[in-house]
Amino acid sequence: MAMQMSKKEIQLRQQFTEKKQQADKALQEGKNDEARALLDEVKQLKNQIELMTEGRSLDVPDLPGGVNFVPEQERNPEGRSGNGGDIEECQNMFRKAFMKSLRGKRLTDEERDLFESEEFRAMSGKNEEDGGILIPEDISRLIKELKREQVHQLEQYVTVEPVATRSGSRMLEKNSDLTPFAVLEEMDEIQETDQPKFSKLSYNIVDYAGILPLSNTLLQDTDQAIMAYVAKWFVKKSITTRNALILAILDGLKKIEFKGLDAIKKALNVTLDPAISSGAIIMTNQDGFDYLDQLKDADGKYLLKDIPSEPTNKMLFGRRVVVISNKILKTKSGKAPVIVGDLKEAIVLFDRQQQSIASTDVGAGAFETNTTKVRAIEREDVKLWDSEAVVYGQLTLPAE
Repeated sequence: MAMQMSKKEIQLRQQFTEKKQQADKALQEGKNDEARALLDEVKQLKNQIELMTEGRSLDVPDLPGGVNFVPEQERNPEGRSGNGGDIEECQNMFRKAFMKSLRGKRLTDEERDLFESEEFRAMSGKNEEDGGILIPEDISRLIKELKREQVHQLEQYVTVEPVATRSGSRMLEKNSDLTPFAVLEEMDEIQETDQPKFSKLSYNIVDYAGILPLSNTLLQDTDQAIMAYVAKWFVKKSITTRNALILAILDGLKKIEFKGLDAIKKALNVTLDPAISSGAIIMTNQDGFDYLDQLKDADGKYLLKDIPSEPTNKMLFGRRVVVISNKILKTKSGKAPVIVGDLKEAIVLFDRQQQSIASTDVGAGAFETNTTKVRAIEREDVKLWDSEAVVYGQLTLPAE
C-alpha cells in the first residue's frame, strides 16, 4: 500500500498555497518584481511536493513473513510509522475531539494540541480570530448536501466565488463587454484597443453568527444525530442569511413598472444585452407567479409553458420562471417583484468557505437553562457586479 502524506509534505502544501495566494495578490497590485520572487518560491515548493508525491506512489516491498521495513527515523515511541499518520485516522480523531468540544466537555491537553497541529490546520483548520473550530470536512459536506436540496436558496442563481483571504479583489470581465481574441502574427504585440475590459471587484468578508441551544438529552444522543441536528439548523440559517444579502443587493436596483407581459418581453428583447438575455431567468414571488400563471392567449391556452424535462416548473418566452416564497421576496403596496435577467452576471457572492463552531455550558444563558449553547459562524460578502444584467420590474396586481 502506498504511504500517506507525511507531516513535511502537508507543511509544504500549505506553504505552496500561501505563497501562491501572495503571488496572485502581488500580480493584481502590479508588484511584478515581488510576484516574480514569490512565483520562484512556488515553483521550488511544487518541485519538492512532486518528488514526495512520486515517492509515495512507490510501494514498499514486502519482507519475508509479510512485514514491511520502516526506517528507524520514521518510527515514533509507540512503534507506529511517523509519516504523519493515516489521513482518515487523523480526520476521525479530529471529529471525535470536535464532537467532544460541541458537547461542552473539557478537552485534554492532547486534544487541544491536536487542534494546533499542522495536520489539523491543513485538513480542517483552526480559526484564530474568534477561537471557534472550523467544522470538520464530513459535517461541512453534509451541510452542502442539505443545501442543495433546498429550492429557496438564492445563491444557486448568482456567481459564487470561493476566496481564501478576508479581503481582496477579483478582475472580472462583463459578459456584455466580451471581446474576441485578436489575430496575432509572429513577433507582433497585442494592441491596447484589442484587450478585454476587465474591472476590479473588491470584497471584504464579514462574519455572520447565530446561537443554537442544545438540550442535555440531545447531547446524550449519538454523534450522527447531533451532527444531523446542527447541520440542518446551520443550513436554514445560512440560506436565510445569504438570501437576505442577495435580496438587499437586488432591492437597491432601480425599479421600473411592468405594465403587462409586453414590458417583460421588452426587457428581454431590448433592455438586456443579447448575451445576458440568452441566459436570463424570470424571478418572481408567489403573488407574481399566480398572476402570470392565470394569463391565457386568444385561444384560451395558458401563456406559461411546462418545461418538458421538469413538469412542475414553468417558462415564459423561453426563460425559466423561478418562484420564491412571499415570505422571502415580498409584495409591496400591491406590486409583485418580477426580476428579469442573468443573476450570475449581476451578483457575486464571495465565499470564505469557513464555517466555525464554539460551544459553552456556562455563558450565553446556558448555565441558567441547563443547556449547551452553540455559536455558529460563516463568512461571506455579496457584491453587485453588473447592474445592467438584470431588470427589477414591479407588476401591479389586480385588486381583489
